[in-house]
Amino acid sequence: MKIPQSFLRYASVGVVSNGLLYVLFVGLVWGGFAPTLAAAVCYVLGLMISYLANRRWSFESTASHRRDLPRFFFAYGVGFVATMAFINILTRWIRPEIAQIINIGLTAIVIYVCLRLTRFGEQGGADAD
Repeated sequence: MKIPQSFLRYASVGVVSNGLLYVLFVGLVWGGFAPTLAAAVCYVLGLMISYLANRRWSFESTASHRRDLPRFFFAYGVGFVATMAFINILTRWIRPEIAQIINIGLTAIVIYVCLRLTRFGEQGGADAD
């Protein structure tokens, strides 16, 4: 089975952005933030980075922002619920720093599946903007 190019690019964007956000997460936790709040802050920052990088590079979207943005927000909304659940559950048994690494991987899979299911980045009859 061949891995889709979009997934490889999506994973590359994720590794770089989540690496940087992980450092921020650890800093926030060490600075006294609750792990769930630190994960939420990192998630919002990652959301902005991800839309820009994944829309143009990973999925090479030519669809309008009006078409792509709702699909993106839906996928990342589902991902946000998943990340809050994963981090809440995992930190009961694992240190937050380790739990976040697992959380990132699990949530990335959930989001990618949602992006594919909603046909994010696929031209739907609207011109690119």
